[in-house]
Parts: sequence; C-alpha cells; structure tokens
Amino acid sequence: MLSAISLDKNQCLQQQMVDQLQDLISTGRLKPGTRMPSTRMLAEQLGVSRNTVVLTYDRLIAEGKLETRPAQGTFVVEPVSHRPHLRVVEGGEAHEINMPPPQIWRPDPSLFPLVRWRALLRTALDTLGSGVARQHPSGEPALRHAIAVWLSASRNIGVTPEQIVLAESRHHAVHIAAHIGLRQQAHIVLEDPCDELTPAAFSHEAASVTRVPVDADGMRTDLLPSGSFDLVYVTPTHQDPLGAMLSPTRRHALLEWSKRSGALILEDESCSELQYGHRRLPTLFESDSDGHVILMGSFAATLGPLLNLSFLVVPRHLCTTAANTCQTIGGVPSRIEQFALAELLQGGSYARHLHRVSRVYATRRDTLVTALHRHFGERQTVWGHQAGLHLAWFPPADFAPSGLVVHAARRCGLDAMTLPSSITHKSPGSHAVLLGFGALSETQIDQRVKRLAAALPRDLDMVASVG
Repeated sequence: MLSAISLDKNQCLQQQMVDQLQDLISTGRLKPGTRMPSTRMLAEQLGVSRNTVVLTYDRLIAEGKLETRPAQGTFVVEPVSHRPHLRVVEGGEAHEINMPPPQIWRPDPSLFPLVRWRALLRTALDTLGSGVARQHPSGEPALRHAIAVWLSASRNIGVTPEQIVLAESRHHAVHIAAHIGLRQQAHIVLEDPCDELTPAAFSHEAASVTRVPVDADGMRTDLLPSGSFDLVYVTPTHQDPLGAMLSPTRRHALLEWSKRSGALILEDESCSELQYGHRRLPTLFESDSDGHVILMGSFAATLGPLLNLSFLVVPRHLCTTAANTCQTIGGVPSRIEQFALAELLQGGSYARHLHRVSRVYATRRDTLVTALHRHFGERQTVWGHQAGLHLAWFPPADFAPSGLVVHAARRCGLDAMTLPSSITHKSPGSHAVLLGFGALSETQIDQRVKRLAAALPRDLDMVASVG
C-alpha cells in the first residue's frame, strides 16, 4: 500500500502520481529494490483508472526510476552508486563500467542534434507565449501535418493529418490502440516472444491472448488461430526482440487472415526508420485496402533517449474513434516538444539527422557482426541485421547457456540480455542472446566482444562464479 500518495481529482492525476512517486523514491521513503503494488491494486487504492497507473509506471520506467523484472513485478531501481562496477582496460586506459539493467534498444545520446533542438525549443516557447489555440486531443495539428508529409516523402504512404494520433511513448501508443481496437472480453494475438511491456498494455482490455511463435521469417502465419479476433500485434520490419523481418508471403497471409478473423492489425514500425542497406518492404498499412491496419511509429530510436514521442496512423473510418479515445485517455506529449519536432521535420533537419545516424549505426552493426564472427567462428547465426539497434545472436550450440553468456557479456561492458520469460514456444529463438550496439563505439564493440570470447568459453565454472 502507498498511503503517502494523495491526489486532487481536479488536477492531472497521472502527473500528480509521477511527481509524488518520484519524491518518495528520491527521499528514500520508497527504498531501492522495493516491489511496487500491481497496477490493479494501486488503481483500486487511489480510486483511479488502471490505465492511469499503467502510464505512470511506464513514465517512471522510461526515466530509470522503476524497472520490470520478468515474472516478478515492478521494482524501484537501485541507484547507480549501489550497482556493481567493472574495471576494464581499453586502448591502454582503465575505465569503470556501471552495470545497470540491460537496455539493448538504447541509442547514442551523443548523436542527438542538441544545438538545433535547443533553438527549436526557444522558438516553440516564443510561439506558445504569444498564445495558441487549445490543443487537439490527437495532438498539435502542425506536428500531425508534418508527420503526414514525412510519411508521404520517405515511405510513399499517403495519409491525412486527421489520421495521425500523437502519444507520449511507444507504450502509450499501444494503450491508445488497445482502446480503439478492443472491446471487453476481447481476443488478441501476440508474437511470441515479444517485449515484456506489450502484454501489460493490453491486459486491462483483453480477456484472451493467443501467442504465435516467430522464426527467421517473422510471425508463423501458418499457425494463426481460426475464429473471430479483435486485434493482432506485429513488428514486421525488426521483430521485437528477435529482429526477424516478416517475409512478403507472410505479410500477405497476415492481411488475408485479418479479413477472415475481423481483427485489426497493430503494425509496430518503431524501428523502421533505422534500416541499413536493404530494400524496404511495403508496410502492411500500405498494402491494406480494407482499413484493417493501424500503423505505429516512434522517434525514440532516431532521436531518443531525449525524445520518446510516438504516433499512430489510423484508417480513415477510425479517425473519430481515435480522437474520442485520446480525449478519454489523455497524456498527450509536451506541446513544446510537439512544436519543436514539427519544425525539425518540416525544415529538413530531421532528414539530415536520420541520414547521419543511420550511417553511424550501420557501421556499429557491421562491427558487431564482424567481431562475433572473428572471435567466435562461423558456427553461429545472427538475426536482425537489417534494422534497429540490436541483434539476436545464436552462439554455437556447445557454448554456455544463454543466461551465463549474457552475464559474462554484461561484465565485459556489452549491452546484453536473454529473451523475455514470457516466451512459451520451443523455437529457434529460445536460446538467443540479444546484443545492443547503438550506444557503443566501434572500438568498444570490438574490444568487448574480444574480451567476452576470452572470458566465456572453456571454463564454465569461471563464468558461473561471477553470479
């Protein structure tokens, strides 16, 4: 129970909860390692909707105040000073490496266009100070127009600003889509595996979840269930977390299944901006002629971690429903950020930034793949090289179990993690090691993979002893 929280129903409930929980954590009244109440329990205690609590937890997780632990719950994060450190030597210099919870999806904050962004924020503040109309529930018209123009120019996706819905984060966008597409006692289909927070985003609406396994060609559409369904969630460009790309044949099969089942498709293209030298496949949204697809995008991979703003593109027949849903849920992004991002898109700065960071991340991806093959030989497989900020690595079968590999990799300074515990199928992906490359330089990647190769192999007792 969190009896210290007191809410004024005449003010924004979510912001009050965020502020008060941050205060409880910073003052030590919520100690590191404390298990938080479930979203349902806290919502009942405070007399608010569960969605408000879920969004509050999502924000605190994004800020590094809370963390989810598979099959355990949500916990207060330990301060960096209390986490284990590792002393390593690179290029003749010794470095202390903090070992926070793994974040394999993180981009490099040093690549953020800070100077340009600071100028755009000042302009946005001047604009807001001169007085603007009341914000639309789906987000600022200027940014929705800019996103529509960007999608047309970069992906040849013709949509109107009315079809764009803005969200604070990727998981906020999932919440909105769930309210748009699901009814009570709904039936949904999820990829298996998928990231840990996605099932939670649907849990307040969906009574029945069916999981469909993933292989090297994406979701196994031949295993899609028969009958009536409300929604299927899919990450076709860079499957989260295995990195596989949904094949053209399976894309067609998924669209046909959605017609038969009546299900909306929530197409998560959050990593689609970062594609490396591969021919872009048409989105499901582009290929859909029946209004069955909601497209989800995000700026977190290209502009994060300072900007997590995401968006949905809904079919025309759902525009009114989407606007009404946003009015009910609330939680629109900062108006200042919306104005600044609109100018970043319209002025050409974003296109130049995307070109620059894509080249940087492609080089880091190449370095990681090359280092894995150089130091571990050819008896391995890598998925996810075509997009995103992480790879799924399948070491040789005679290596240590994936959990020990991940532990050793993290001690060597790599961003690594195992698959979510929610995986239910025995698939080729069940033994994958997920490796992030976005926040490490080429030198760091190569030297840390080399160090891992020296630490890992032939002495499992040594690897196990670090736990």
